[in-house]
Amino acid sequence: MKYTAVLFDLDGTLIDTNELILASFMHTLQEYCPGKFCEADVIPHLGEPLQDQMKRFDPNQVEQMVHTYRVFNRAWHDHYVTAFPGVVEVLHELKKRSVKLAVVTNKGREMAERGLQLFGLNKWIDQIVCVDDTSQPKPAPDMILLALQQLNILKTEAVMVGDSRFDLLAAQRAGVDRIAVKWSLHWKELEMYQPDDYLETMNDLLPIVLGTKKEPAR
Repeated sequence: MKYTAVLFDLDGTLIDTNELILASFMHTLQEYCPGKFCEADVIPHLGEPLQDQMKRFDPNQVEQMVHTYRVFNRAWHDHYVTAFPGVVEVLHELKKRSVKLAVVTNKGREMAERGLQLFGLNKWIDQIVCVDDTSQPKPAPDMILLALQQLNILKTEAVMVGDSRFDLLAAQRAGVDRIAVKWSLHWKELEMYQPDDYLETMNDLLPIVLGTKKEPAR
């Protein structure tokens, strides 16, 4: 086995929250900054802590905007969110093989746990590290280092799977291997961060973790 633990980002990696996040942003921006911004202004910064994102749109109303966003997000969460194909099956298979699993997310614990529970993923996750658990969110390495400590594993035993530059940078800074998912909204951007591997689908993860992936013939 190549890795004994897998660290996952949540939004955009395990669960598809893209529509929910964009709808929540557009609802908020329409209320506080009507007609000024569109989805294209939001997408480049997905993955950042929510407060940091709101500062880009109106630094004088950050707390009010965050509150409005969260009210909408909670109300519509279960309507919009889905699990990406293969996630349920792959997490189940990894746990059958005694691989330790953690979620490392820049979102708050309440909504992170709700997203996992919605699809029954929580029963396979050993640890959840959220934005409030450390002083520095991703792309700082702190959250990943905390997850390693909680799982009681070495850096060389783990791999981080994510859909944004914040995931890849945090893993790099923590000294952990990193995998980028090709269903990311930021896919083309991720190539410049030189991930150690890529996933076309979540099913591609199992042979990477087990060390059985066949490299293409040269």
